[in-house]
Amino acid sequence: MIGYLADAVVVKGLEKLTSVRLAEVITQKNVVPAEAITDALYSQDKYGEPFVQTLVSAGHITEWDLAKLVAENFQLPFLMASNYHISEEAKKRISEKVLFEHLIVPLDLFDDVLCIVMPILTSFETMMKVQKECKVEVYPYVGLVSENKKVLGTLFPEFKTWFDADHKRREQRATARANGGGGSGKDAVGDWMSIFDAGDQAIQDTLKPAKKLPPRR
Repeated sequence: MIGYLADAVVVKGLEKLTSVRLAEVITQKNVVPAEAITDALYSQDKYGEPFVQTLVSAGHITEWDLAKLVAENFQLPFLMASNYHISEEAKKRISEKVLFEHLIVPLDLFDDVLCIVMPILTSFETMMKVQKECKVEVYPYVGLVSENKKVLGTLFPEFKTWFDADHKRREQRATARANGGGGSGKDAVGDWMSIFDAGDQAIQDTLKPAKKLPPRR
């Protein structure tokens, strides 16, 4: 099934896979308070905290509901990574650093198409980096954060050590921010629509120098 999709479909619209676009969808659905969306966007922009993980960990929305929104609104298939027999070629195609940092699970490689499972949503910027570094077209599936963590832990013995250290670093940063005071994301960056405008500009800046991959045979 995955082989058929990867061979038959040239993925378009990857530029829509951004936290800004997802925030717009969530706002339209009115499923998360606007202030929580603003704060999550600010935390990602300022501290590098993943937007979707911030919303889920704070209890504003379940990862299942958020994954459903992404699958429906970005018209992407959903897949539980543990249900797929992951190929060794795909596993070695992306560096462990990228996989760990972005909780991406590689699935399979078909010619120049690399199938991956996102932890709900992986940004367009990250997709472009993977495509450029690996010289592939990325075909993304929507997955769950918790599921991807479990699968990465199974695939890579080093993941647990890396994740524990990263989690500790994030906790230390959060504590430092709390002790340092300061306002909420809304106070710090103003109206959250300004974040959307900044995000759109960043996407355009990324698109300008991007080179297209050679046409698929």
